[in-house]
Amino acid sequence: MVDKEKEGFEFPKYTMKVEKAKIIEFALAVSLRQKKEDINPIYYDEEAAKKAGYKGIPVPPTFMTSFFFWTGGGLAEIVSVLGMDISKVLHSEEEYEYLGQIYAGDIITREMKVTQIYQRGKKQRAGMFVNVVVLETIVTNQQGETVGKVRSLMMERQ
Repeated sequence: MVDKEKEGFEFPKYTMKVEKAKIIEFALAVSLRQKKEDINPIYYDEEAAKKAGYKGIPVPPTFMTSFFFWTGGGLAEIVSVLGMDISKVLHSEEEYEYLGQIYAGDIITREMKVTQIYQRGKKQRAGMFVNVVVLETIVTNQQGETVGKVRSLMMERQ
């Protein structure tokens, strides 16, 4: 069960290079999920991206979620630090604030903090309540510019 004393906990900063191959992989996964057979060329062709008004190959809109899973402090580490049972955890919601563009080759730093832990639910047929953990992540680029903010909700059933 989630340790409510972890509210306010700050995970270590994590820095990574945004790889073109990861952008393509992510865009392809989203396209396939939407039952499309091709991906927008701006996500793999620098010339197409520049024709579309970008400085380089941009990341797709929800790409910042990948920083949560591909960087240090991934899901297994997060649930371990918070004392959650991973078999009962659901990554349930994401909210994005876009403050700048992220491009292939950028070096981003992710700063993640537990901003809220609370319990919600009604006595359902199984009599379960849910622990909710709210994580807020600030994403900055190599120039120190904040390019995005992510608010994530994780739920742990009791």
